[in-house]
Amino acid sequence: IDRTEDDIKVGEHLKEDLDEQHLQLVNQIDQLNSEIEALKKEEQELMVALKQAGEQRKEANELFQTSVMDQRAVINILNKALARLKQFYQPSAELVEVSAHEPNQPGFAVAPRPKGGKAYAKSAGSGGVIQLIMKIISNAESAEKEMEADEQHSQALYAEFVKTTTATIEADRAAVAEKSAQVASTESEKSETEASQLANSEELAKLGDLLKAQHVDCDFLLKYFDVRQKARAEEIDAINDAKAVLSGADFGK
Repeated sequence: IDRTEDDIKVGEHLKEDLDEQHLQLVNQIDQLNSEIEALKKEEQELMVALKQAGEQRKEANELFQTSVMDQRAVINILNKALARLKQFYQPSAELVEVSAHEPNQPGFAVAPRPKGGKAYAKSAGSGGVIQLIMKIISNAESAEKEMEADEQHSQALYAEFVKTTTATIEADRAAVAEKSAQVASTESEKSETEASQLANSEELAKLGDLLKAQHVDCDFLLKYFDVRQKARAEEIDAINDAKAVLSGADFGK
């Protein structure tokens, strides 16, 4: 009985250890599955963000291309207008310049005075218009350069975002693969633990039945010990009486 009870205590301690190990494995599997779901969710969100960023970059680039084309068209038109103005005003300007730098000297022809002063008036008003158009052209060219710089900066930011996001997606996928392998390994370990739990439960059941049987036998022995002792004593007395008869003993004396 003592040995059986000791075996049962060992089995109960083993049962506690197996139950604790099984609980830890279950919690570990739940934690891994939760992390896998979070990684997959993050991957999907990053994929969506990557797609949206690509669409926005495409739209921004198309807007940039259109704006640059419009800006260049305006600059082209202004340059043509400037050229026409210079052609229109240039003869009068040359005339004014010749008159200012060539004094009346012997042998030099004197330029005739323009009639009514219209040519001089036209030349005098040309400078402001030409300078205004040239300033507009310069501003337009500066705006085009700024747009090009902004486009290059936006493209660089987009390329960096794609690089970083792609690296994160690949890292998430690798982590999912690794954690999935850990889940499979832990599931296998959990199955082995459950098999050990089942074997231990069966062993404890057998030991329990054995202990019950041993107690029944012990109780039977204790219960009928006195009866058997008395019967044994009577049996010994009867044997002694038989020996006495056989030896011719006188029981009447």
